[in-house]
Amino acid sequence: MTIAASPRRSLILFGAAAIGSARGARAQPAAPRFPSRPIRLVVPFAPGGITDILARAAAEGLARELGQPVVVDNRAGAGGNVGSEAVAKAAPDGYTLLAVGPAVMGISKPLYGRLNYDPDADFVPVGLLGAQANVLMVSRRALPEPTLPALLAAARARPGELAFASSGSGSLTHLTAELFAADAGVRMVHVPYRGSPPALSDLASGQVVMLFDALTTALPLHQGDLARIVGVATRERQADLPDVPSLVEAGFPSLDVPNWFGVFAPAATPGPIVARLAAALAEVTESDSYRALMRARSAQPVTLGSRSLDAFLAAERVRWADAVRSSGAQPG
Repeated sequence: MTIAASPRRSLILFGAAAIGSARGARAQPAAPRFPSRPIRLVVPFAPGGITDILARAAAEGLARELGQPVVVDNRAGAGGNVGSEAVAKAAPDGYTLLAVGPAVMGISKPLYGRLNYDPDADFVPVGLLGAQANVLMVSRRALPEPTLPALLAAARARPGELAFASSGSGSLTHLTAELFAADAGVRMVHVPYRGSPPALSDLASGQVVMLFDALTTALPLHQGDLARIVGVATRERQADLPDVPSLVEAGFPSLDVPNWFGVFAPAATPGPIVARLAAALAEVTESDSYRALMRARSAQPVTLGSRSLDAFLAAERVRWADAVRSSGAQPG
């Protein structure tokens, strides 16, 4: 999966040194040690999803690293914007953080147009939690030969007729399907659902032909032979599906689009505090126990290659803004 985990950073200790003058001026008081009280980690989605699962594992590790409780606060609503806005407007002191991914940091601004906060300007990245692959599924009932070549042949033979599902208009699954259709040069009909479960249900029954969804929720239908996973929307193949090609290797260069997750702080948070949080988070996400949890959830470390985290996030904003504009997606 192409997104390179940041190298292990040394723990940065900071504090305000007493400053004296040659005239014997009284020393300034030392700044309080950070953190000196509990930290709140906001997840702007309901409990139980992959963002929530990784955030809770990270919170447990951060509490050990920082010596203070880290409490996960689920504040769902408006596609992640309710909780994200709350963090954007929180005091920039390191005690309120946000766990989120491209739904907010790439898609929300171009999708909603007007927000009460700016996802691009109101946050500073602390670090990445990991990523989970999205996969392309084809309904066995809708397409008797549920393969990628058969799907492409049917879509080209019947332009504008085949229907694909998503978990909502403007969602990551919707826009990934639009990127796929653009790369393939086909036209299909978008059928948005309120979340993944009803979309998966209609895929299994043959009401729609294809769906992009997270690997963990797609696997039961694949294993039950109700639908087939025919491609993985990452650069490399996945360990859970070694025989399924990545869509990049299958000839779809835009389809390296895993769902990544990161931790962010309000933009004006002091640099030393962000550095302290970043160093602690790196210790957590590189630990054996955290890596084991990711493997159990079909998630992987995020790899940035030669890019910085800031460069990666900038590229994500451009990618999803282009996808929203070209698809004409509207908030669901």
